[in-house]
Amino acid sequence: MKKLFTLIAIAITATSTFASSEELINLRDEMTIMAQRLNFANRADSAEEFQNSITKFIDAAEKSKATVPPKWNGDTSQFSGYQQGLQKVIDVATEASVLAKQNKLNEAKEKLSELPELRKMYHKLYK
Repeated sequence: MKKLFTLIAIAITATSTFASSEELINLRDEMTIMAQRLNFANRADSAEEFQNSITKFIDAAEKSKATVPPKWNGDTSQFSGYQQGLQKVIDVATEASVLAKQNKLNEAKEKLSELPELRKMYHKLYK
């Protein structure tokens, strides 16, 4: 019986460890996708290429916004600020997307130039 409880405890610990590492990987993956798609959008030669990249960027940002960073160990006291920061990023990307849809590719890329400063500021606060 003691062995059974030990085995169950190990299984629960392994499962919770796996779940938190999976969240870490997923959040890290979404942030990596955001960085790649921002790079692709900035190098786009057409509004269509730009739109494709920025749509994937926004999707990854939305997923990131819904995920509590695993490093916080469940402490959600800063989560609303984290979400507000990502929403600002999404808003800038959405504005750039609107410009690209109007065939204003250079203006759309210029709008994206606001993102590195936001990234720096919010990474300092929440990473």
